[in-house]
Amino acid sequence: MRSPAPIGVFDSGYGGLTVLKELVKKLPQYDYLYLGDNARAPYGNRSFDTVYEYTLQAVKWFFEQGCSLVILACNTASAKALRSIQQNDLPTLAPDK
Repeated sequence: MRSPAPIGVFDSGYGGLTVLKELVKKLPQYDYLYLGDNARAPYGNRSFDTVYEYTLQAVKWFFEQGCSLVILACNTASAKALRSIQQNDLPTLAPDK
């Protein structure tokens, strides 16, 4: 039996580790990749364009690693970039997802 593709969890820092912890408890059959962008945190005071670019870079990296799902555990990334990435980038990044 083939193991499921990993799930990616992204945050601008360490806060998303609490989300990852709960995911592992509830869905232990999956492998996970975590990316916390501590080098460029915090995202809260950054422009839409900057948050969008940083988040898109992370999402691309997760798909390059073979993730089947990417969870944005970062409030700022979700609020500023999620919708644009869903509408503009996902069809070309992961057309089968």
